[in-house]
Amino acid sequence: MTKKQTKSIYFLYLNLFLVLNIQVLKAENIDGVYSRLSLTNIRTGQSPEALDRQGLLIMMEGYYAMMTQNADRHLLAKIDNLSIKEKNNYLELWLAINAHSGRYKVEGDTLIWYRDISENPKEIGTITKLKFTQKEDQLILYFTLSNGDRYDWVWQEITSTVAIK
Repeated sequence: MTKKQTKSIYFLYLNLFLVLNIQVLKAENIDGVYSRLSLTNIRTGQSPEALDRQGLLIMMEGYYAMMTQNADRHLLAKIDNLSIKEKNNYLELWLAINAHSGRYKVEGDTLIWYRDISENPKEIGTITKLKFTQKEDQLILYFTLSNGDRYDWVWQEITSTVAIK
């Protein structure tokens, strides 16, 4: 083997090693606890949700739990003296959440959620694939709807120095 061929093979192995290790690092670095910042339609700049919507995303060791809700979600109180229509309206407001959890894995720049539990029984057992990128301490999940609109779902990593007792 010539010196040039040896260098070429070495360069190929080095690149392969770096690519594989970057994928592993990316998968490891996505673990964390995140607070929801925003969900934005990139074309319009608008959000389909309340701007003060709250959320928490926990991703650890191949499992995730995610929940978002409106900040003004009503407290559940006794509703015995309400009419059926009033009860239904009240519960509809109270249940305005998005929550699911299960296993996850990362393939390149794609996050794959396996929904084992969901607030929507129709979603149990489904798979969601989201593209993602990381910018400093933010995790940005993005997806495109069938009409071509792209949405960026921005999460801020939470770092805590407070010990839980």
